[in-house]
Amino acid sequence: MKENRASDSRLPQWLHLAAYPLFFLSLVGIDLALRGMYGYIGGKGAFDTVPLLFTLGWALILTAVAALLPRLAARIFMAVLTVLNGVLAVTHAVMYNLFGSFFSFSDMQYAGDGAKFFSMTYLQVRKLLVVCVLLAVAATVAAILLLPRHKCRSRRFVAAGTALAAGVALVCIVHATRLTDLETGQTMTWSVAMEEDAAAHEKLLYTENQNPNMCLPLSGLYQYTCRNLLRTLNLNFGQNRQEKEQMNDYFARRQVSGENGMTGCLKGKNLIMIMAESLDGCFISPEYTPNIYALQQNSVNFVHNYTPLYLSAGTFSTEFVSQTGMIPPQSGISTDTYVENDFSQSLANLFRAQGYTANSFHSASPTIYNRGQIHKNLGFEAYYSHTEMGMDDYMLDSQLIRGFDRMTADAPFYSFVITYSGHGPYDDTMANISDPHLAAAEAAVAASGVTGSEKNMKEYTLAVAHMMETDAFIGLLMDELTDSGLLEDTVILLFADHYGKYMTDTDFLMELKGVDQRNLLCNTPMMLYSTDLAPRTVEKYTSSVDIFPTVCNLFGLDADLTRFVGDDAFGELGGVVYWRDGSWYDGSFYYDPAAGRSLTQAQADCCAQVKEKLAVSSACLKYNYFAER
Repeated sequence: MKENRASDSRLPQWLHLAAYPLFFLSLVGIDLALRGMYGYIGGKGAFDTVPLLFTLGWALILTAVAALLPRLAARIFMAVLTVLNGVLAVTHAVMYNLFGSFFSFSDMQYAGDGAKFFSMTYLQVRKLLVVCVLLAVAATVAAILLLPRHKCRSRRFVAAGTALAAGVALVCIVHATRLTDLETGQTMTWSVAMEEDAAAHEKLLYTENQNPNMCLPLSGLYQYTCRNLLRTLNLNFGQNRQEKEQMNDYFARRQVSGENGMTGCLKGKNLIMIMAESLDGCFISPEYTPNIYALQQNSVNFVHNYTPLYLSAGTFSTEFVSQTGMIPPQSGISTDTYVENDFSQSLANLFRAQGYTANSFHSASPTIYNRGQIHKNLGFEAYYSHTEMGMDDYMLDSQLIRGFDRMTADAPFYSFVITYSGHGPYDDTMANISDPHLAAAEAAVAASGVTGSEKNMKEYTLAVAHMMETDAFIGLLMDELTDSGLLEDTVILLFADHYGKYMTDTDFLMELKGVDQRNLLCNTPMMLYSTDLAPRTVEKYTSSVDIFPTVCNLFGLDADLTRFVGDDAFGELGGVVYWRDGSWYDGSFYYDPAAGRSLTQAQADCCAQVKEKLAVSSACLKYNYFAER
């Protein structure tokens, strides 16, 4: 101890005092590195004024707190804070590369389940960001070693207190200037169209605090983290009553498509709804997936169908949307909501009200995404995993056919089947899926004309092999339905849970699919097969939110469709696909909130409708709306 004190005393006082500027700079540096490399997503740069002021204010606050703490506590505080912020910056980068969206604390709801499917191949992040984070950590380590022994307590407290007050004032002032000046009763701005003025547009996005890809570049790392955490914890400070009033207003004026030529045409038929893991259109061909291709050719084929990722847990996201017609919120609710809320208007409950049996089938354990409890609350009589279906390998979709007798028992039946084999990563860790089909996949890919880097072609070939395993199940299912005499009375609805997002090179996948916007990767297959329906192509733009009202219309289910956000795929309304970031596409116009472009009145109205639908559907879950009805 004496030696340490002697060593301390040999260093000049100014060098000790450099500890605080070093810590301050490490905090600022992490934010600048993240926004400098990813801020373009929101149309911003590292030195954009508003987020930079927020970051300087927060860095000042945190540095002042460190100065007020005892030396040991300050060292722990500085070390923990720098490591956490560094990890958070890298997490934002990884999440964007994986899902096209920055991290939100709401993503933690199913982080444990998602981790079970994690692969190191998903850690795609710019090396320069990692270098900058490590430099920030090194600066903090230097600051910790130089941290002075405070002797003049009153002087230190005055300086630190002044810095703390200045930081708080800076953050509060900038925050106040970023909030929109909206009329009373329009706090949530659900019906407020996007404004042509870029500054007003940014203030609106900041005020709503719903879009991670826009809010992080607009707020900086620390302000975004604070506000996102408060939003996730549902600390919205008195806005609940206004949200409920706006929900009631929205439903009162909501218009949906009326009856059409498809209304009730499948009433009384059995339904097997299949949500196929990672089934992408670029994998459907006579050479890759002959059974799915044949089914598609004999189906009502929705060529402009999309599956937006409303949650980072993409499979659960589409699973929930398809079964309830509701969009899961990104924040503001707990996982218990899916177990405890009233879902009396779910597909399972609506079919059971018509005398159907309703069961769900997926090879994964009922603990994954808590499906065992959630599916029961959604109205399914039972959830059958690989154990109940007698599968030897839960990863092999071909073995799902062992559950056929349960899927088709007690007609009329509604069976919801989720496949697994399309799951990534597409590497040697899932050789049990790919190996049986690898030779066929290699030959088919070689003949396809698809080219790319060695890494991309290996992933692509393995992805094709994975899809071949899913295709084997579809072939076996169609054979069993034919042999059992059930095909005439059974409808097949096949759609994807999300696009092939386990391909780690997004640019390669965009080139493969011929799109120039990341959201447009979400174009995925959906096909409806029945011996009563002539094969045809549906050109209308549809998405996962339209599955629920379409099934209700086809089977004549008793549901008030004004209470849901999608529209019948065969109806005269709808035709717009929208994503959680407020982007939307109607086939002729793609709207990106980050673009800040001028809009026609019709386009501005569509923006308002999209924002309103996203907010209303989320609020339905938040307030357990159907329980009150």
